Amino acid sequence: MKKKIAFLLAISILCVSLTACGSEKKETDSNKSNISSSSSDSLSSENISDTSEDEKNDNAVSSTPAGSDNAASGTTSQPEQAPEQTPEQNPVTPQTPSNTQTSSNTQTSSKPQTPAQPQPTPQVEPAPKPETPAKSPAVSDIAASIDKALGVDSNFMTFSADDVAMNYGIGSSSMVEFVGKMPMMSVKATEYLVVKAADGQVDAVKNGMIKRQSDLDAQWKQYLPEQYELVKNYKLVTNGNYVLFVIGENASGAVDAFNSMTK
Repeated sequence: MKKKIAFLLAISILCVSLTACGSEKKETDSNKSNISSSSSDSLSSENISDTSEDEKNDNAVSSTPAGSDNAASGTTSQPEQAPEQTPEQNPVTPQTPSNTQTSSNTQTSSKPQTPAQPQPTPQVEPAPKPETPAKSPAVSDIAASIDKALGVDSNFMTFSADDVAMNYGIGSSSMVEFVGKMPMMSVKATEYLVVKAADGQVDAVKNGMIKRQSDLDAQWKQYLPEQYELVKNYKLVTNGNYVLFVIGENASGAVDAFNSMTK
């Protein structure tokens, strides 16, 4: 009986222990499932974090310049050329005229002012002097001055128009006025003729006087040497239309008197 009771107790104890073991197993399995689920959740979160970290690293690697990768790998690469900028990318803002004018005025004002150069004084040409009207003295007045210079006296004869034509070969048409004198006695070679020639007849009058001197030279060359010297030193002067031919000891004085009245 005792053995039977003991056996039943043992069986009861065994059942209880098995029941306890089953509940403990269930709790263990539930704990394991909870642990596995928590571990899986943690793993999934870790994977997500790892994935995000990998993506960040990938983005960081992709954003890193190629030069840094090359530098890290020990190789050097040529820098990429920047694309050319088109006028649309960098529009140039035109300057307004006011700004340009202001800057130019500023630059102009900043420069030192150069002192004005003195202007040369214009040369004023002197006004032309009015022409002095030609003297027009009477031939008789000129002859009076020549008489004084030569010492002509009453022993001299006055030439007529015929005498002038015969001795000088000068016609009346070539002369406006004339006065001529020579000694009455042929012992002196003193002689003069002053003529106011007609227009355009000055050369004709001068040629007649040169002819007269040639004749006197031939005449006095074989006669009196002193008088011949006077003939050789004759004077022939022209001022305008006035012409003087003179032979005498003071022929120069006669020329001075003639010039003072005709120049």
